[in-house]
Amino acid sequence: MSESKPKFQCPIESISSLIGESWTLLILREAFAGRTQFKIFEHELGIARNILSDRLKKLVEAGLLSRQTNPEDRRAVDYRLTSKGKALLPSLIVLAQWANQHLCSSNAGVRFIDIESGDEIAPVRLTSGSGATVALKNVRMRIGDQLVEPSVLRRA
Repeated sequence: MSESKPKFQCPIESISSLIGESWTLLILREAFAGRTQFKIFEHELGIARNILSDRLKKLVEAGLLSRQTNPEDRRAVDYRLTSKGKALLPSLIVLAQWANQHLCSSNAGVRFIDIESGDEIAPVRLTSGSGATVALKNVRMRIGDQLVEPSVLRRA
């Protein structure tokens, strides 16, 4: 009889199930752009109402968005980023930077700017706990209790 390994919670699996569905990242992009109302998400994205409703419900249930009555029109509902949702922005910046470099043309439509300097946000770099830059060839992944040394990264 073989022993089964304890199941661990994989953060990549968790985030994929939360934001991996089509339209979800675009809804979050619009929320970060300050959009809050269903009809505005629908108009900006050209998304079907039933899909938008489903994705907004999931984002609210996950705690990334909150559903609030609009203070100017009590019949309307606003969807606002929570602190948990706002904490996702650095990850979205990294994904957008990667896509701008590897998937989009040079006139990519989404860039992130530091409003104080006016400069574009520099590509994110990996750093150790001490702040030193870490090369991809030195990255290892721990999956459960197993340290994985992917040979593909050693060539980076």
